[in-house]
Amino acid sequence: MKVAFFSECGFEPGELKNGARKAVSAALKYKKLKPTDPYEVSVIFVEKERIRGINRDYRGIDRATDVISFALREGEGAEFTPFVLGDLYICSDVVADHAARYGNSLETEMLFMVVHGMLHLLGFDHHKKGEREAMRQAENELMTALCPDWRGRGEE
Repeated sequence: MKVAFFSECGFEPGELKNGARKAVSAALKYKKLKPTDPYEVSVIFVEKERIRGINRDYRGIDRATDVISFALREGEGAEFTPFVLGDLYICSDVVADHAARYGNSLETEMLFMVVHGMLHLLGFDHHKKGEREAMRQAENELMTALCPDWRGRGEE
């Protein structure tokens, strides 16, 4: 498993990298996949305007958001790269705002973004009630295992 980190803004992940790798591994295990297989994920930290543009261009929503996932295991040609999972774009400023709002540390909220994004890359969604319940259950199980201070987000 390879997790590549890139920063297009002032945020440097530093110690977060270790936790993020654990989050990716835990999400793979949750889906009964082997983290020892050569899976690849990129985590890209971006500014508000960049993620707003991505959100607008790809989702039709003209506002900044915390994380956007691009799954590369879907669509034409995906069968040729089964281990390339995709990209997670994370806006550190929005995540910092959410950490304050939900009473989590910045590190915990960042790990939640990795878990949330990974679950999207692995096929989870939250647009319909049943899907949302399954995704929230997976998020809470993974976050409870990763972060002793996890209290949830009050969105269940």
